[in-house]
Amino acid sequence: MPNPFRRAFFILTCLLFSSSVASPQEQPKSQAKIRARHLATAPILDGLVNEPAWQEIDPATNLVQQQPDEGQAATEKTEVRFGYDDRYLYIGIICFDSSPSDIVVNQNRRDGSLTDTDSIQILLDTFHDQHNAFIFGTSPTGSAYDAQVSKGGQGDNNVGRPPGVSQTGAQSAGAAALNLNWDAVWDVKSQVTARGWEAEMAIPFATLRYQPGKDRTWGLQILRNFRRRNEQSFWSPITRAFEITQIEAAGDLEGLDLALHRNLEVLPYVLGGYDADYTRSDDPTKFDKQVGVDLKYSLTASLTMDVTVNTDFAQVEVDEQQINLTRFNLFFPEKRPFFLENSGIFDFGTPQETEIFFSRRIGIDPSGAQIPIDGGVRVSGTLGHYELGFLNIKTREVDGLAPANDFSVIRVKRQLRNRSSVGVIAVDRHTLTSGTGIGAFNRTWGADAAIGIGRYINWQSFYATTNTPGLTASDHALASTAKYDDSHHQLILTYKETGKNFNPEVGYLQRANYRRPTLAYRRTFYPHNSRIRSIYPHFQLNRWYTLGSNSLESAFDHLDYTMNWQNGAVLSMPYNRYFERLDKPFQVFPGIKILPGRYPYSQFSPLYTSNQSARFFGSAQVIVGSFYNGTQRAVNLAGSIRKGEKFLWSGTYGRNIIELPVGNFTTDLVGFRFNWSFTPKSYLQTFTQYNSITHQIGTNIRFALLSTSSNGLYVVYNTNAIAADYTDPHGFDRTTLSRALLIKYSYRFNF
Repeated sequence: MPNPFRRAFFILTCLLFSSSVASPQEQPKSQAKIRARHLATAPILDGLVNEPAWQEIDPATNLVQQQPDEGQAATEKTEVRFGYDDRYLYIGIICFDSSPSDIVVNQNRRDGSLTDTDSIQILLDTFHDQHNAFIFGTSPTGSAYDAQVSKGGQGDNNVGRPPGVSQTGAQSAGAAALNLNWDAVWDVKSQVTARGWEAEMAIPFATLRYQPGKDRTWGLQILRNFRRRNEQSFWSPITRAFEITQIEAAGDLEGLDLALHRNLEVLPYVLGGYDADYTRSDDPTKFDKQVGVDLKYSLTASLTMDVTVNTDFAQVEVDEQQINLTRFNLFFPEKRPFFLENSGIFDFGTPQETEIFFSRRIGIDPSGAQIPIDGGVRVSGTLGHYELGFLNIKTREVDGLAPANDFSVIRVKRQLRNRSSVGVIAVDRHTLTSGTGIGAFNRTWGADAAIGIGRYINWQSFYATTNTPGLTASDHALASTAKYDDSHHQLILTYKETGKNFNPEVGYLQRANYRRPTLAYRRTFYPHNSRIRSIYPHFQLNRWYTLGSNSLESAFDHLDYTMNWQNGAVLSMPYNRYFERLDKPFQVFPGIKILPGRYPYSQFSPLYTSNQSARFFGSAQVIVGSFYNGTQRAVNLAGSIRKGEKFLWSGTYGRNIIELPVGNFTTDLVGFRFNWSFTPKSYLQTFTQYNSITHQIGTNIRFALLSTSSNGLYVVYNTNAIAADYTDPHGFDRTTLSRALLIKYSYRFNF
């Protein structure tokens, strides 16, 4: 079949098949229902659910265990009540506990993990469409946790770790369906009482997106984590195959009379400080002063416009260093708040492998240097059954670093039933500065489809192509993944293909010019054992073939046997086999190159992670085996000490000892964090890291006094130094490369 016809057939098949199979609603609808009540008087937000208004509302209760005793009633009773007025949704929570003194409380940080402490999470499917939702959570300390769910809760399908992922284990999971970095404006208070612990939430309707009208129904799910038993129970029961992000398993929250809120938020900021870069030969020290503003306006109750002028991200934590022993690009996640909200709408492709739009390409140089953003606009949300996203950003010219550029993204997705959707995307970058020697433009187009079949089968596919001056033919990327996943079996079949000239300059591309089939299977056992909760042996087989020649270029086989203990500890015993064909020398370490050839090798890398809710917890991994035509011995250690809910010290250390015929080398990666949470909105955080390959030591110190999730006062200090043989006191030599002290203040005005 000619190539253009093959492309057209692939897209047409995805779209037509999705329309036909997605129509029946095969997932049995939950019978869990509760009614919200309009409140004449707002409750006092003090963490005590004792006002008379709360007692007049029927609670959502009778939660059912998912873990450890699936289908059994929750060990302790939970009551959750929902009230609202013209501006806020109020949630009153009582987590009964027969032994309040034994409640596990170990963190007070915003967006801290809720799996290692007593906690509760509330999922709200505000359009009742089973595609998008919000999650709000808290703990007995009143910590605020929020997230956005997209794609019906269906995230990345990959299991195991393919070649190209840092062997230090520093990569994150990349489940694109859950945006944990989204920060909403809302309030919560909690208290430990004689009957357990209680919490009150006040969520502005302006924070949410919804369809206004009388007697509206939202999707609702409640998850309680009873930590000393490591028990998870749900209001709308779901099997172990699913998590709270499985929106279609939610029950109903009825009785909402919702008005349209055309909210306007204006968020100006001022920034001042000094920035000393001693690598600059002319003027190393500069005093920085900036003024900027962000605006947010609700075009409709479900569609929001964001405008940014002279954007600055001084308060964002620095990237974590990684050791790269592969010949592929490393992935660093987006952390800037403006690009994180509704980021799920713009997701397209395979996370951390082939992402058509990757926001870090805007305003950040490949070296990590910031490029000023003059301004931009984003429109995102839903319109009927359509998800819409539009983004336009202009970046400033920086002499010797980057020309001025204009970036645009358009994303449209049609929601279908049963976790299904079809969509298209267009991405454009064009240079506003002439004579730079950089391509005048780069464009990417794509279409994708997600199809849910029954309860446990999901099929996801995409096709994309790029347009770059000077690059023609073989400029496509496509993937198709079928996944079956219930509580005992997971089977994944994947085919991916990326052309030699596929060039998404505003995306992320790990490698090109290959076709890749993948087979993965996991079998999960739940033994009747007082100590072991689950055992899941699994494997993944990957092959990369060079396009055109169809010769084997890479291979990765992952065989693993993993056990989960009842207290949350995990033991994993993986055995990995690799194959790499090098057509040209590969510099694995400065001054050391591996010669062209065919290299099969294998490694054994057991990993143990202790109970993360304990005062002392950590993990240890050992890697032993061959590496190309040599050997590798490595150790990755992580440990943390927790004091109450306010103090946390964490450290990581990774060492690789590589021996090759062409030379031996050792790498070290060290990180240390300290977190002091005065309150859920105020903290002091420090992060120091050392990378032996770059011989650099970096420290990031952030002090924050916030009024809302991300608005208030920030004081940030950054320093970066180069150390030659830093760990040897006889050869100590350290030179400061840069340091900066910045003070930023922002305030939110609502109109």
